Amino acid sequence: MTDNKQKQKILVFGAGVLGSYYAAMLQGGGHDVTVVARGQRYLDVKEHGIVIEHYSSKERTTAKVKVLDRMPAEDCYDFCLVLVQKSQLSQALQELAVNDQIPAFLVMGNNAEGPQAIIEALGRERVLLGFPNAGGEREGHIIRLMPIKIKGITIGELDGTISERLKNIAGAFKDGKIKVEYSRKMDAWLRYHVAIVAPLANALFMAGSCNYKLARNPQIIKKWLQGVREAFRVLKAHGFPVEPSAFKFIFGMPDFILLPIIRRLLNTRLMDIAGARHARNAPEEMKQLSEELIILARDAGVETPVLNELHRYSDLSLSPVVQDKAGDRKES
Repeated sequence: MTDNKQKQKILVFGAGVLGSYYAAMLQGGGHDVTVVARGQRYLDVKEHGIVIEHYSSKERTTAKVKVLDRMPAEDCYDFCLVLVQKSQLSQALQELAVNDQIPAFLVMGNNAEGPQAIIEALGRERVLLGFPNAGGEREGHIIRLMPIKIKGITIGELDGTISERLKNIAGAFKDGKIKVEYSRKMDAWLRYHVAIVAPLANALFMAGSCNYKLARNPQIIKKWLQGVREAFRVLKAHGFPVEPSAFKFIFGMPDFILLPIIRRLLNTRLMDIAGARHARNAPEEMKQLSEELIILARDAGVETPVLNELHRYSDLSLSPVVQDKAGDRKES
């Protein structure tokens, strides 16, 4: 463990791809980790542990962690890491709220409507926000994972302070060899992230849920860029500063500069795994996030014709046939 750090007792709520990955890494960093899982996933973790296969190396690792099939009502932990899809968050908050002993809940994931529902369920003083740095998918009891090594997880307090508890939580991740970045504007960070990924998911659906096909379709890519810029105007109208600030320069570039860069990024395995496959595996989440942007636009009175057009494709019945995992791909 890192210097001067105590072994922490950590609860991970959600045993999907990301919850499983971070639980395994935190356990490997010397901390006491318990996972809350459901149904077959609970049985799989109980029998096999958390089995992770890395996409690039095909290397498999197994972490034996404690696993529960429900949220413990009275047990105390140093913090609870919450990793569920946005479409599952409302139900998760009802379950998390039964425990009033845990002093900090780090809720990681996409969120365009803000943290108010989380605050109401758990109490403002217990809420921190964050976002992960990995992608993957689950096949049976095996998690196939691709970490995004160039970037760390991003975490922050609601008030923007770099508090001691934030540093302690960061220390636990660092013990598990997970890079950590702080944001003083985490709510805005998450909203602008949705302003990029929700239109991207809809653009992917327009292209048959295949990033390689999207890379070969500049017209849809241009629609995505227009949709992102409209979403940025919506967030600015609500008073949210662009976060991270680099986004304002990136998406302020003219299309003739951005388009070839984006086409190269789309034509990669990382975008296949963390982009297209995530969109295919979580269509309800993508649709909800897209709806959140539309609601924000309506509330701000900002016209978003392209964002609205893209939003139509969150209804997968309007999209071309979804590609299977061995679909039409060409990787640069």
